[in-house]
Amino acid sequence: MNVNRDGIPSNMEKLRNALLSDSLSLEEAEEIQNRCREIIFKQKMEFISLKNIRKIVGVDLSYKKRGNIEYGVSCASLWNLASNKLEFSTFAFGEVKFPYEPGFLGFRESKLISEAVNKLQVKPDLIMCDGHGIIHPKRLGEAVQLGFALNIPSIGIAKNPFIGFSQWKQLERKKGNKNPIFDIKPNDENVKKPNLLGYSLCLNDGMKPIFISKGYKITLDLAVKVALETTKNHRLPEPLFLADRLSREKLNII
Repeated sequence: MNVNRDGIPSNMEKLRNALLSDSLSLEEAEEIQNRCREIIFKQKMEFISLKNIRKIVGVDLSYKKRGNIEYGVSCASLWNLASNKLEFSTFAFGEVKFPYEPGFLGFRESKLISEAVNKLQVKPDLIMCDGHGIIHPKRLGEAVQLGFALNIPSIGIAKNPFIGFSQWKQLERKKGNKNPIFDIKPNDENVKKPNLLGYSLCLNDGMKPIFISKGYKITLDLAVKVALETTKNHRLPEPLFLADRLSREKLNII
């Protein structure tokens, strides 16, 4: 792969398109992950700040089988951070070709999700993804993959744990409470210092925590702040709650 002096591939557009493909083999997808990871770690990244976040898009995808073929409806719900209200939602429908494999959810969902995002009338400042960010064996969860592919800052917010160590089951279910998620269990016998991957975070009193991590071009602290600010009465932030609900409603009428 040809690269410039900063280590960025000259055919970046080709790589971004590959991240949105659902027609790769598992081996090809893993190779694309490895290339993407090398680039992200070499990039001098400029992180988004709160003052530059006005429009947040929550994205999700719902599935349906017809015979032996699996279909999906993706939803992109555009949220106005200033007014804390939904502006509008867009959808994309199509066949889901990539099989379910742990660690490769981005290749299964990003194509249809990106199609819904591209239908928005304005480019969002931030993507809120129903999936993990750097809480991933290669630090390349769906939120990182989608954010990098579309070149939009992103947050990963998952409903279930994946990798890492966290005492999330002991977390008091009160809004704002959080426990760290480390790559390894912290103890005095560690040869290396544990790395912080994200948090198990309660977004509402009495509700199960979510698992939040940074995706692309955002800090973990800002990801937590945005998630708390956009949560109303549900376990998930409103943009994600609506994307999930609306994608399922759309699927039922197709």
